[in-house]
Amino acid sequence: MSDVRDPEALADLLGDECARTILVEVKKEPRSAAELSDCAGVSEPTVYRRLERLREYDLVTEDIHPVTDGKNYKLYRTELEGIELDLSEDGFEITVSRRKRMADRFTQFVEGT
Repeated sequence: MSDVRDPEALADLLGDECARTILVEVKKEPRSAAELSDCAGVSEPTVYRRLERLREYDLVTEDIHPVTDGKNYKLYRTELEGIELDLSEDGFEITVSRRKRMADRFTQFVEGT
């Protein structure tokens, strides 16, 4: 789990329908920007802008797949498990929880951490 330093900016981002659609779709399976554009019903430049903002909060990651013609193919995914909003006397706090990748869990098991 990690705390978010700027809960207002993250809440603003999550208030965006395109960003929410991206998160839902990449939780199902890794997707390209073109696929996300179709799912969200917006242009690819719009998808790329949202992906960049989501990456700022480590909510999505990109995997680069080399293709024989020399261009790279990017797929976006998330390990996001949940987002929790807490209200305290000092204001709002957002906690982001992520599921660990199998490789990370294996390393922790082997190292005993």
